[in-house]
Amino acid sequence: MIVTAFDPKHNRCSLTIESAEDLWTLRRLVAKGDVIVTRSSRVVKREDEYARPDKGERVKVTLSLSVDEVHLDSSIERLRVRGTILEASDESVTKVGSHSITVSPGHAVTLRKTRWTPLDTKLVRPPKGSTSRFVLLAVDRRDAGIGTLSGSHLSIVTTVESGLGGKMEGEQSSLPYISKVAGTVAQLFQEGDRVVVAGPGNFKNAVANQIRGRLKSGEVTLLDGLDLTGSDGVRALIKTPSFQELAKDSLAVAMQMLVAEAIKRMSTSDPKVAYSLPRVADAAAAGAVESSAVSDDVFSSGVDETRLVDVLNLIEGKGGRVYLADSSMEYGKQVSSFGGIIALLRYALRA
Repeated sequence: MIVTAFDPKHNRCSLTIESAEDLWTLRRLVAKGDVIVTRSSRVVKREDEYARPDKGERVKVTLSLSVDEVHLDSSIERLRVRGTILEASDESVTKVGSHSITVSPGHAVTLRKTRWTPLDTKLVRPPKGSTSRFVLLAVDRRDAGIGTLSGSHLSIVTTVESGLGGKMEGEQSSLPYISKVAGTVAQLFQEGDRVVVAGPGNFKNAVANQIRGRLKSGEVTLLDGLDLTGSDGVRALIKTPSFQELAKDSLAVAMQMLVAEAIKRMSTSDPKVAYSLPRVADAAAAGAVESSAVSDDVFSSGVDETRLVDVLNLIEGKGGRVYLADSSMEYGKQVSSFGGIIALLRYALRA
Protein backbone atom coordinates (compact mmCIF):
# COMPACT_ATOMS: atom_id res chain seq x y z
CA MET A 1 0.00 0.00 0.00
CA ILE A 2 1.32 3.42 -0.97
CA VAL A 3 0.22 6.16 1.44
CA THR A 4 0.45 9.42 -0.50
CA ALA A 5 -1.01 11.70 2.18
CA PHE A 6 -1.88 11.09 5.81
CA ASP A 7 -3.49 13.75 8.00
CA PRO A 8 -4.86 12.12 11.16
CA LYS A 9 -5.68 15.52 12.70
CA HIS A 10 -8.23 16.05 9.95
CA ASN A 11 -9.13 12.32 9.79
CA ARG A 12 -8.01 11.93 6.19
CA CYS A 13 -5.75 9.51 4.34
CA SER A 14 -4.95 9.12 0.63
CA LEU A 15 -3.54 5.82 -0.54
CA THR A 16 -3.06 3.53 -3.52
CA ILE A 17 -3.99 -0.15 -3.35
CA GLU A 18 -1.23 -2.46 -4.57
CA SER A 19 -2.30 -5.98 -3.56
CA ALA A 20 -5.03 -8.22 -2.19
CA GLU A 21 -3.53 -7.70 1.26
CA ASP A 22 -4.11 -3.96 0.89
CA LEU A 23 -7.78 -4.61 0.08
CA TRP A 24 -8.12 -6.45 3.39
CA THR A 25 -6.55 -3.48 5.16
CA LEU A 26 -8.93 -1.06 3.41
CA ARG A 27 -11.88 -3.29 4.33
CA ARG A 28 -10.88 -3.02 7.97
CA LEU A 29 -10.51 0.75 7.68
CA VAL A 30 -13.78 1.60 5.94
CA ALA A 31 -16.93 1.79 8.07
CA LYS A 32 -20.50 2.98 7.57
CA GLY A 33 -20.64 6.78 7.57
CA ASP A 34 -17.09 7.24 6.26
CA VAL A 35 -16.51 9.16 3.04
CA ILE A 36 -14.47 7.56 0.27
CA VAL A 37 -13.25 9.53 -2.75
CA THR A 38 -12.06 7.80 -5.90
CA ARG A 39 -12.35 7.67 -9.67
CA SER A 40 -15.28 5.68 -11.00
CA SER A 41 -17.56 5.41 -14.03
CA ARG A 42 -21.20 6.34 -14.19
CA VAL A 43 -23.83 5.97 -16.92
CA VAL A 44 -25.30 9.38 -17.76
CA LYS A 45 -28.44 9.59 -19.88
CA ARG A 46 -28.37 12.53 -22.28
CA GLU A 47 -31.55 14.37 -23.15
CA ASP A 48 -30.53 15.36 -26.66
CA GLU A 49 -33.09 15.32 -29.41
CA TYR A 50 -31.64 12.21 -31.05
CA ALA A 51 -30.54 10.40 -27.91
CA ARG A 52 -32.03 6.97 -27.28
CA PRO A 53 -34.02 6.94 -24.03
CA ASP A 54 -32.76 3.46 -23.08
CA LYS A 55 -29.10 4.26 -23.64
CA GLY A 56 -26.60 6.37 -21.77
CA GLU A 57 -23.02 7.48 -21.97
CA ARG A 58 -20.53 6.02 -19.51
CA VAL A 59 -18.34 8.82 -18.18
CA LYS A 60 -15.31 8.80 -15.87
CA VAL A 61 -15.89 10.87 -12.75
CA THR A 62 -14.37 11.51 -9.35
CA LEU A 63 -16.96 10.67 -6.72
CA SER A 64 -17.26 11.35 -3.01
CA LEU A 65 -19.37 8.61 -1.52
CA SER A 66 -20.90 8.42 1.96
CA VAL A 67 -20.49 4.73 2.81
CA ASP A 68 -23.57 2.61 3.54
CA GLU A 69 -22.21 -0.88 2.82
CA VAL A 70 -18.80 -2.37 2.14
CA HIS A 71 -18.06 -5.91 0.96
CA LEU A 72 -14.81 -7.69 0.21
CA ASP A 73 -14.65 -10.23 -2.61
CA SER A 74 -11.19 -11.66 -1.91
CA SER A 75 -11.50 -14.38 -4.55
CA ILE A 76 -11.27 -11.86 -7.39
CA GLU A 77 -9.42 -9.17 -5.47
CA ARG A 78 -11.92 -6.35 -5.28
CA LEU A 79 -13.71 -4.28 -2.66
CA ARG A 80 -17.23 -3.08 -3.40
CA VAL A 81 -18.48 0.04 -1.63
CA ARG A 82 -22.08 1.25 -1.84
CA GLY A 83 -23.32 4.60 -0.62
CA THR A 84 -24.78 8.01 -1.40
CA ILE A 85 -23.02 10.42 -3.75
CA LEU A 86 -22.00 13.62 -1.96
CA GLU A 87 -19.94 15.23 -4.72
CA ALA A 88 -19.16 14.46 -8.37
CA SER A 89 -16.68 16.03 -10.79
CA ASP A 90 -19.24 15.85 -13.62
CA GLU A 91 -22.34 18.01 -13.12
CA SER A 92 -24.40 15.63 -15.26
CA VAL A 93 -24.04 12.89 -12.63
CA THR A 94 -27.14 12.78 -10.47
CA LYS A 95 -26.76 12.64 -6.69
CA VAL A 96 -30.12 10.94 -6.26
CA GLY A 97 -30.12 7.35 -5.01
CA SER A 98 -27.19 5.10 -4.21
CA HIS A 99 -24.09 4.26 -6.20
CA SER A 100 -21.46 1.53 -5.91
CA ILE A 101 -17.78 1.69 -6.67
CA THR A 102 -15.29 -1.15 -7.06
CA VAL A 103 -11.77 -0.82 -5.69
CA SER A 104 -9.07 -3.20 -6.90
CA PRO A 105 -5.25 -3.20 -6.98
CA GLY A 106 -4.04 -0.07 -8.78
CA HIS A 107 -6.85 2.17 -7.50
CA ALA A 108 -6.13 5.38 -5.60
CA VAL A 109 -8.62 6.42 -2.91
CA THR A 110 -8.98 9.07 -0.24
CA LEU A 111 -10.71 8.07 2.98
CA ARG A 112 -12.29 10.57 5.36
CA LYS A 113 -13.53 9.44 8.78
CA THR A 114 -15.37 11.24 11.55
CA ARG A 115 -12.75 9.90 13.97
CA TRP A 116 -9.33 8.45 13.23
CA THR A 117 -8.41 5.86 15.85
CA PRO A 118 -4.95 4.59 16.89
CA LEU A 119 -5.84 1.28 15.22
CA ASP A 120 -6.58 3.09 11.95
CA THR A 121 -3.14 4.69 12.14
CA LYS A 122 -1.58 1.29 12.82
CA LEU A 123 -3.28 -0.18 9.76
CA VAL A 124 -1.94 2.46 7.36
CA ARG A 125 1.50 2.43 8.99
CA PRO A 126 2.41 -1.29 9.09
CA PRO A 127 5.41 -2.50 11.09
CA LYS A 128 8.88 -2.73 9.60
CA GLY A 129 9.35 -5.68 7.28
CA SER A 130 5.68 -6.12 6.40
CA THR A 131 5.95 -4.06 3.22
CA SER A 132 9.18 -5.58 1.84
CA ARG A 133 8.95 -7.44 -1.46
CA PHE A 134 11.15 -10.25 -2.72
CA VAL A 135 11.73 -11.22 -6.33
CA LEU A 136 12.42 -14.96 -6.28
CA LEU A 137 14.26 -16.99 -8.91
CA ALA A 138 14.70 -20.79 -8.87
CA VAL A 139 16.94 -21.61 -11.82
CA ASP A 140 19.17 -24.22 -13.44
CA ARG A 141 20.23 -24.98 -17.03
CA ARG A 142 16.80 -26.36 -17.96
CA ASP A 143 14.28 -23.86 -16.65
CA ALA A 144 13.74 -20.91 -14.36
CA GLY A 145 10.78 -20.09 -12.15
CA ILE A 146 10.24 -16.42 -11.31
CA GLY A 147 7.89 -15.12 -8.63
CA THR A 148 7.31 -12.32 -6.15
CA LEU A 149 6.66 -12.50 -2.44
CA SER A 150 4.83 -9.45 -1.15
CA GLY A 151 3.82 -9.58 2.50
CA SER A 152 2.62 -13.15 2.93
CA HIS A 153 1.38 -13.53 -0.65
CA LEU A 154 3.35 -15.44 -3.25
CA SER A 155 2.72 -14.87 -6.95
CA ILE A 156 4.28 -17.05 -9.67
CA VAL A 157 5.05 -14.64 -12.51
CA THR A 158 6.43 -16.91 -15.22
CA THR A 159 8.55 -19.93 -16.07
CA VAL A 160 11.32 -19.68 -18.67
CA GLU A 161 12.58 -22.82 -20.42
CA SER A 162 16.10 -22.89 -21.85
CA GLY A 163 15.76 -25.50 -24.59
CA LEU A 164 19.33 -26.54 -23.79
CA GLY A 165 20.54 -30.11 -23.75
CA GLY A 166 22.66 -31.79 -21.10
CA LYS A 167 25.74 -30.57 -19.26
CA MET A 168 27.88 -30.90 -22.39
CA GLU A 169 26.20 -27.83 -23.94
CA GLY A 170 28.77 -25.05 -24.22
CA GLU A 171 28.61 -22.01 -21.96
CA GLN A 172 28.20 -19.76 -24.99
CA SER A 173 24.95 -21.46 -26.02
CA SER A 174 23.37 -20.71 -22.64
CA LEU A 175 23.91 -16.95 -22.90
CA PRO A 176 20.57 -16.15 -24.62
CA TYR A 177 18.71 -18.11 -21.93
CA ILE A 178 20.62 -16.39 -19.12
CA SER A 179 19.99 -13.01 -20.75
CA LYS A 180 16.25 -13.69 -21.05
CA VAL A 181 15.95 -14.74 -17.42
CA ALA A 182 17.98 -11.75 -16.18
CA GLY A 183 15.95 -9.40 -18.38
CA THR A 184 12.67 -10.74 -17.01
CA VAL A 185 13.84 -10.23 -13.43
CA ALA A 186 15.06 -6.71 -14.24
CA GLN A 187 11.68 -5.77 -15.74
CA LEU A 188 9.90 -7.11 -12.68
CA PHE A 189 12.21 -5.35 -10.22
CA GLN A 190 10.95 -2.29 -8.33
CA GLU A 191 12.93 0.10 -6.16
CA GLY A 192 13.40 -1.44 -2.73
CA ASP A 193 12.95 -5.07 -3.86
CA ARG A 194 15.33 -7.80 -2.75
CA VAL A 195 16.26 -10.36 -5.41
CA VAL A 196 16.93 -13.94 -4.29
CA VAL A 197 18.50 -16.45 -6.70
CA ALA A 198 18.58 -20.17 -5.83
CA GLY A 199 18.88 -23.54 -7.52
CA PRO A 200 21.10 -26.62 -7.80
CA GLY A 201 24.70 -26.38 -8.90
CA ASN A 202 26.68 -23.31 -9.93
CA PHE A 203 24.62 -22.24 -12.96
CA LYS A 204 22.70 -19.80 -10.76
CA ASN A 205 25.93 -17.82 -10.20
CA ALA A 206 26.12 -16.77 -13.86
CA VAL A 207 22.45 -15.75 -13.81
CA ALA A 208 22.93 -13.71 -10.63
CA ASN A 209 25.89 -11.88 -12.16
CA GLN A 210 23.79 -10.95 -15.20
CA ILE A 211 21.01 -9.65 -12.94
CA ARG A 212 23.45 -7.54 -10.92
CA GLY A 213 24.72 -6.02 -14.16
CA ARG A 214 21.23 -5.01 -15.24
CA LEU A 215 20.02 -3.51 -11.97
CA LYS A 216 21.04 0.03 -11.07
CA SER A 217 20.30 -0.68 -7.43
CA GLY A 218 18.97 -3.49 -5.31
CA GLU A 219 20.34 -6.43 -3.38
CA VAL A 220 20.88 -9.75 -5.19
CA THR A 221 21.40 -12.71 -2.84
CA LEU A 222 22.51 -16.22 -3.80
CA LEU A 223 21.15 -19.08 -1.71
CA ASP A 224 22.22 -22.73 -1.65
CA GLY A 225 20.23 -25.74 -0.51
CA LEU A 226 17.50 -25.79 -3.16
CA ASP A 227 17.26 -28.70 -5.60
CA LEU A 228 14.01 -27.69 -7.34
CA THR A 229 13.51 -25.14 -10.11
CA GLY A 230 10.57 -23.68 -12.00
CA SER A 231 7.35 -22.76 -10.20
CA ASP A 232 7.77 -25.63 -7.71
CA GLY A 233 11.21 -24.33 -6.89
CA VAL A 234 9.86 -20.84 -6.15
CA ARG A 235 7.28 -22.31 -3.75
CA ALA A 236 9.92 -24.48 -2.08
CA LEU A 237 12.39 -21.61 -1.80
CA ILE A 238 10.46 -19.69 0.84
CA LYS A 239 10.46 -22.76 3.10
CA THR A 240 14.24 -23.24 3.08
CA PRO A 241 16.14 -22.39 6.30
CA SER A 242 18.48 -20.06 4.39
CA PHE A 243 15.61 -17.96 3.02
CA GLN A 244 13.81 -17.88 6.37
CA GLU A 245 16.98 -16.55 7.97
CA LEU A 246 17.36 -13.95 5.21
CA ALA A 247 13.71 -12.87 5.47
CA LYS A 248 13.24 -13.37 9.21
CA ASP A 249 11.50 -9.99 9.55
CA SER A 250 9.05 -10.65 6.70
CA LEU A 251 5.36 -11.45 7.06
CA ALA A 252 5.74 -14.71 5.14
CA VAL A 253 8.23 -16.14 7.62
CA ALA A 254 6.22 -14.86 10.59
CA MET A 255 3.17 -16.56 9.09
CA GLN A 256 4.94 -19.90 8.67
CA MET A 257 6.20 -19.79 12.26
CA LEU A 258 2.75 -18.89 13.60
CA VAL A 259 1.00 -21.74 11.78
CA ALA A 260 3.69 -24.24 12.74
CA GLU A 261 3.41 -23.24 16.40
CA ALA A 262 -0.41 -23.44 16.31
CA ILE A 263 -0.32 -26.97 14.89
CA LYS A 264 2.31 -27.96 17.46
CA ARG A 265 0.07 -26.73 20.29
CA MET A 266 -2.92 -28.57 18.87
CA SER A 267 -0.96 -31.82 18.60
CA THR A 268 0.21 -31.57 22.23
CA SER A 269 -3.21 -30.49 23.58
CA ASP A 270 -1.79 -27.13 24.64
CA PRO A 271 -4.84 -24.98 25.52
CA LYS A 272 -3.14 -21.73 24.41
CA VAL A 273 -4.50 -22.01 20.86
CA ALA A 274 -7.89 -21.33 19.27
CA TYR A 275 -9.37 -21.95 15.83
CA SER A 276 -12.66 -21.16 14.03
CA LEU A 277 -14.25 -17.73 14.32
CA PRO A 278 -16.48 -18.34 17.39
CA ARG A 279 -13.54 -19.59 19.51
CA VAL A 280 -11.14 -16.90 18.31
CA ALA A 281 -13.84 -14.28 18.93
CA ASP A 282 -14.18 -15.44 22.56
CA ALA A 283 -10.41 -15.27 23.01
CA ALA A 284 -10.28 -11.82 21.41
CA ALA A 285 -13.00 -10.52 23.73
CA ALA A 286 -10.93 -11.73 26.70
CA GLY A 287 -7.82 -10.02 25.35
CA ALA A 288 -6.03 -13.36 25.17
CA VAL A 289 -4.97 -13.36 21.48
CA GLU A 290 -1.26 -12.82 20.97
CA SER A 291 -1.32 -13.34 17.20
CA SER A 292 -3.80 -14.61 14.65
CA ALA A 293 -3.79 -15.78 11.04
CA VAL A 294 -6.82 -15.59 8.75
CA SER A 295 -6.99 -17.26 5.35
CA ASP A 296 -7.90 -15.12 2.35
CA ASP A 297 -10.59 -17.69 1.44
CA VAL A 298 -12.16 -17.59 4.90
CA PHE A 299 -15.55 -16.53 3.50
CA SER A 300 -15.88 -19.87 1.71
CA SER A 301 -16.39 -21.33 5.20
CA GLY A 302 -19.58 -19.30 5.64
CA VAL A 303 -17.95 -16.78 7.97
CA ASP A 304 -19.83 -13.50 8.50
CA GLU A 305 -17.67 -10.74 7.01
CA THR A 306 -18.68 -7.96 9.40
CA ARG A 307 -18.12 -10.12 12.46
CA LEU A 308 -14.73 -11.26 11.18
CA VAL A 309 -13.60 -7.66 10.62
CA ASP A 310 -14.78 -6.71 14.11
CA VAL A 311 -12.82 -9.62 15.63
CA LEU A 312 -9.63 -8.79 13.72
CA ASN A 313 -9.85 -5.14 14.77
CA LEU A 314 -10.53 -6.19 18.37
CA ILE A 315 -7.42 -8.41 18.38
CA GLU A 316 -5.15 -5.61 17.23
CA GLY A 317 -6.96 -3.09 19.42
CA LYS A 318 -5.89 -5.20 22.42
CA GLY A 319 -2.27 -5.51 21.34
CA GLY A 320 -2.39 -8.67 19.21
CA ARG A 321 -1.10 -9.15 15.67
CA VAL A 322 -3.18 -10.18 12.66
CA TYR A 323 -1.73 -11.86 9.56
CA LEU A 324 -3.40 -12.64 6.23
CA ALA A 325 -2.56 -16.11 4.89
CA ASP A 326 -2.37 -16.84 1.16
CA SER A 327 -4.67 -19.84 0.67
CA SER A 328 -2.61 -21.04 -2.30
CA MET A 329 0.35 -21.60 0.02
CA GLU A 330 0.79 -24.63 2.28
CA TYR A 331 0.41 -22.61 5.49
CA GLY A 332 -2.67 -20.87 4.04
CA LYS A 333 -4.27 -24.22 3.27
CA GLN A 334 -3.59 -25.30 6.84
CA VAL A 335 -5.33 -22.19 8.19
CA SER A 336 -8.28 -22.82 5.85
CA SER A 337 -8.64 -26.36 7.21
CA PHE A 338 -9.25 -24.96 10.71
CA GLY A 339 -12.22 -22.79 9.73
CA GLY A 340 -10.18 -20.05 8.08
CA ILE A 341 -8.76 -18.52 11.27
CA ILE A 342 -6.36 -19.63 14.01
CA ALA A 343 -4.86 -17.81 16.99
CA LEU A 344 -2.02 -18.23 19.47
CA LEU A 345 -3.13 -17.23 22.97
CA ARG A 346 -1.24 -15.50 25.75
CA TYR A 347 -2.94 -17.70 28.31
CA ALA A 348 -5.45 -20.53 28.38
CA LEU A 349 -9.13 -19.66 28.64
CA ARG A 350 -11.35 -21.42 31.11
CA ALA A 351 -13.82 -23.84 29.58
